[in-house]
Amino acid sequence: MDRAYLLEVARRERGLTQAQLAKQSGTSQAALSAYERGLKSPSLKVASRILEAAGFDLNLRVHIDWKEHHPTGIVAFWAPNMLWTVETPDCFATLSMPDFIRNTGMRDWDMRDREQRKGAYEQLIRRGLPSQMIRWMDGALLVDAWDELDLPDPVREVWRWPIRLALEQVTSNALSFSSDTSTASIRGYEPLPPPPPPVRPKQRRTRFDPRPPE
Repeated sequence: MDRAYLLEVARRERGLTQAQLAKQSGTSQAALSAYERGLKSPSLKVASRILEAAGFDLNLRVHIDWKEHHPTGIVAFWAPNMLWTVETPDCFATLSMPDFIRNTGMRDWDMRDREQRKGAYEQLIRRGLPSQMIRWMDGALLVDAWDELDLPDPVREVWRWPIRLALEQVTSNALSFSSDTSTASIRGYEPLPPPPPPVRPKQRRTRFDPRPPE
């Protein structure tokens, strides 16, 4: 979507005329009209100022590519092309989810505790959806615990690429993870359709007899 179309969409969404938005943003109506018609291209600074006057902001969104893998012998799992940062307090929250791997009965995982965080990461990596991993699993904390996680070889092999990239950044003192994952676009991931409702056995019907018993 180009800047000219963004400006027009934002203005119409707020129900503003060109004159009103131009006045609020400190821009002339002639300039705004030229922007919307594509006759002139506003700079990012000007476009951002006009959008803010209309009640919007101009943000960069993170795109993380995900792919679902189907190795033989284990449950299918998702893996990203890069790691990301989860801000506090979410990265140290308490997650409520069953232990799908070892069936220990564990349901609440305190991410402030390193051992429980490792267990939660194992659950998320092997059974979680991209939206769940992005929400709770911090890249730096994952790198710190990576060698200690109990993961099948196929899972470790696929995930070693984003881990390796992060470690190379650490070595070069240029550690940088994708941020602002609250609005991240999960590219390459489409949620699975809901399962069909369970088939209930047919109940045997009895015919009602209005006659009194003999």
